Amino acid sequence: MKFVAVRELQINSSRILDKVKKGEDVVLTRLGKPEAALIHLTEDELDEFLVLRHPTLMKELESAYEEFRKKGGITQKAMKEKLRRRGKR
Repeated sequence: MKFVAVRELQINSSRILDKVKKGEDVVLTRLGKPEAALIHLTEDELDEFLVLRHPTLMKELESAYEEFRKKGGITQKAMKEKLRRRGKR
């Protein structure tokens, strides 16, 4: 784990993000105190991270799915087609 000042992140963001991508966790500090953390996430891990970090998100998704199941709605395929057509205007 590496501690990095916000100022260093501003100057060397690419280098620091490369380290994060390689698996090194980075703690960002401001005035010597921890402010945030950078961790590497794959696209698959992002979903799990969001659900774990925001527990109400999963409940909202389940509720929306249940409403869709009861009332009907538009399929993902139909929505993509609708958005594609809208983009051609």
